[in-house]
Amino acid sequence: MKKTLSILLVLMLTISLFAGCGNKDEDTTPAATTDEKQSTGDTDKEEPAAEEPAAEEPAAEEPVVEEPALPKSIKVSSGLWSKPEEQQFIREEILPMFFEQTGIEVELDIVEGSTLDKSFEAQKASGEWTSDVVLTHSGSMPKYIELGYVQPMNDILDGLDITFMEAFNASTSKDGDVFYFPISADVYLLLANKEALPFMPEGASMDTLTWEQYSEWAINMANEVGPKVTFPALPVAAILYQMGGISLSYGGSFPEINTPGMVDAWGVVGNMIKEGAILETSFNYNSPVDQMKSEEAWLTFYHMVPVGNVYSSAPAKYEVAPAPAGPNGNGSIAGAWGVGIAAGTENREAAKMFVEFLTDKAVLYEVASGTGGFIPPVVEVVDELGNDPTDIIMKKGLDTLNNGVVSGVPGSNYTDWGAAKSVFDAVFTELWDNNGEVTQEFLDERQADLEDLLVN
Repeated sequence: MKKTLSILLVLMLTISLFAGCGNKDEDTTPAATTDEKQSTGDTDKEEPAAEEPAAEEPAAEEPVVEEPALPKSIKVSSGLWSKPEEQQFIREEILPMFFEQTGIEVELDIVEGSTLDKSFEAQKASGEWTSDVVLTHSGSMPKYIELGYVQPMNDILDGLDITFMEAFNASTSKDGDVFYFPISADVYLLLANKEALPFMPEGASMDTLTWEQYSEWAINMANEVGPKVTFPALPVAAILYQMGGISLSYGGSFPEINTPGMVDAWGVVGNMIKEGAILETSFNYNSPVDQMKSEEAWLTFYHMVPVGNVYSSAPAKYEVAPAPAGPNGNGSIAGAWGVGIAAGTENREAAKMFVEFLTDKAVLYEVASGTGGFIPPVVEVVDELGNDPTDIIMKKGLDTLNNGVVSGVPGSNYTDWGAAKSVFDAVFTELWDNNGEVTQEFLDERQADLEDLLVN
């Protein structure tokens, strides 16, 4: 009994000791059995720590190409639009359209040809370019290209949706690069007040008139109502161009003074002078506009823009036609104006925007018609011409340009184109002072003067 009780006390003491060994801060959650471990995938074996996903390499950033900031304004230097009414139209009607599209103001600087030449010479020499865009006559384009005043625009041409006429490619391009886009072209046209029509020679018509018939017509009017032909003869203006067109009609070339075609041309004009058919007041004018509008004159052959000015002022009062013809066809001097980008401009993107604007079909038409009727030298524009007065002028000009005998203006071949004009002025004055006569010796001397002006 005592032995049994002792055993029980020992057991109770052992149990109490084990129960007292538990720490109240330890986790008292029962350990999982081996079966539980297997059922959950856990084992006594220590599992390696889960690998952290590799950090992704940051994507390489594309280099940011910053577009050059557009300037607030650009400078356009132009020998075109020299007449006050032309400037007003461009400044008030055309340039605001560009500002509305781009927010860029245009400083339009209208300068005479030789002044423009000197300006670009100075800009290139100094490296300080103040002009961004330039408008140059076809006679000067080759010089500006050769001297490095303008830069190629092939990249712009590739993006345009227009087709330029090819008549002026020799002036606008060099060695496969395009430096100018032609924006206007011009020829010489015949203009008559309808009061003159009854005096036309029998069988003559405006559209097929010859120079002999023109002369006879002028003399008929002089005999009946006095001189009615204006032949604008203000010095250093247009005698060279008027006479050059007549010479081309007789098989001559341009410019020349003493060759057979030119001698025939001097003869036609000399005959009208001899018969008192040309107004002496012609020496006071560089265009026929005032004399034709006042009706002091009824007949002229002149640059299409002044002709368009007169015709558009009263279309019912006038008749307009292509240049008169000679044995070789309808001769006329043809010129063009083109737009280029200055070689050293720091505003190339803005200059490009202006070139694209100015060669837009709608803008080209507005410029051509609003400045008197220049020919827009773009196929897509001329194909849509209508019957407005300025459109008719453009069509007549196109007729002469496409079907006549035309010559460009080789001004770059001469050291001073104004001096070349003066040589022709001297011959016209000789004709006038000598009752329409001029000797071959005099013409030969003036030819030598002309050749002395050639660039070596």
